[in-house]
Amino acid sequence: MNREEFLRSHWKRYPAIDMPTVDCQTALSLPGVVSVGGRLVVAANAFHLVSAGVSLPLDFEQAQWSESGVFALVPAFSPAQIRDGDLLCVRAKSENGVWRVRDVQLLFAAHDPAWRQPPAGPEFRLAWSEASASSWTAMVSAARAYFSAQGFQEARTPTLVPSPGTEPFLDPFRTTVLFGSVSREIFLPTSPEFHLKKLLVGGFTRVFEMKECFRNDEGGSHHQPEFLMLEWYRAYVDLDAIALDVDELIATVARALSLPPPPRLTQTTIRDLFRTYLEFDLKPETAKSELLALARGLGITADAEESWDDVYFRIFLTKLEPELAHGGPWLVRDYPPSQAALARIGRDGWADRFEIYWRGLEIANAFHELNDPELNERRFATDARERAARGKPPVPHDEELVRALYSGLPPSGGIALGMDRLFMALMEIGQIEQTRAFPYRV
Repeated sequence: MNREEFLRSHWKRYPAIDMPTVDCQTALSLPGVVSVGGRLVVAANAFHLVSAGVSLPLDFEQAQWSESGVFALVPAFSPAQIRDGDLLCVRAKSENGVWRVRDVQLLFAAHDPAWRQPPAGPEFRLAWSEASASSWTAMVSAARAYFSAQGFQEARTPTLVPSPGTEPFLDPFRTTVLFGSVSREIFLPTSPEFHLKKLLVGGFTRVFEMKECFRNDEGGSHHQPEFLMLEWYRAYVDLDAIALDVDELIATVARALSLPPPPRLTQTTIRDLFRTYLEFDLKPETAKSELLALARGLGITADAEESWDDVYFRIFLTKLEPELAHGGPWLVRDYPPSQAALARIGRDGWADRFEIYWRGLEIANAFHELNDPELNERRFATDARERAARGKPPVPHDEELVRALYSGLPPSGGIALGMDRLFMALMEIGQIEQTRAFPYRV
């Protein structure tokens, strides 16, 4: 009896599993006859059952159809009645590395032999394998274990927030919440920063969160509109403690992924990068005219109408960031004061913050947190003016955070680390799409 006749006359379409069944990985550890489920793969006249990233070679010589998967009259089993791509449940026993099949239940009949090629288009965008998923799970679990061992509390902050963050260069997602008769504009977070700082005010001293965050108008091999942010804060410490966390976290995750120990962080400063690669002594008080002259001398187009930061970024992104793709991971400290965001300004005039670069990726951004409430408010106002100057729609600052800051935020170190990019750097992946099962694609 061929496949078409079997399917038409005998197959009970899409039957339920009628006995306890395991995947192929679990089956390897069980003795005796085991009920195993998986996808049939046929290659060079050899049959394999695949699930949970494990492939079991099958021998169908003594196989018969399971009555639960066919109509009352059970036909004789023939390998010609199954096809590459079918979903099967088999009762089998391992003998000398081959699984001798006793009973076969057809769970899904493949319609197209090319089932392994996912259909194109937005309806199906599977981008990674079970092996990738396993590595991702190991990374996330190892990170959680690190913070637990350090005495951190894991937070669970809102995903609908009154303020997504005020940085002029970020574009948040907006929506409207209807709560009873009240309508309110709300945002998806670009970072959980504001709510985690409120926890510090409330008495937490070590807190972290892994949170899906959202940023609009960013594209390319290193950006997705949705990504996993790991953010943590330590009260009553400076950035040295956060830098040690980063070193230990990367080493912990690498061990969990069975990777060679990564190099320790190589520390440098923005000023040292300008000196080493551009022979220019950048200072906190460097004038825009000096930066313009440097840019033009380097062959970089820069307009006198652009802001100091715009000229700086043209130089940094063109000439310095490519240097950070070599070696590392790099910890780059002491940023220009105009780029302090919500970090302190140190006694030397530089913004007390650092960023982590590794294998061409900016992975993390850390602040020695600004805890002066009045200065925080002035920074929010500066951000609002900058957004307006760039033609971006306004975003509110978090009034609850402002009130909390006036209650007292302890001196703290904090950092936001992109888990997707850390995974890319550790696994040497070139496309951020490969860090999730269903990436956004245009």
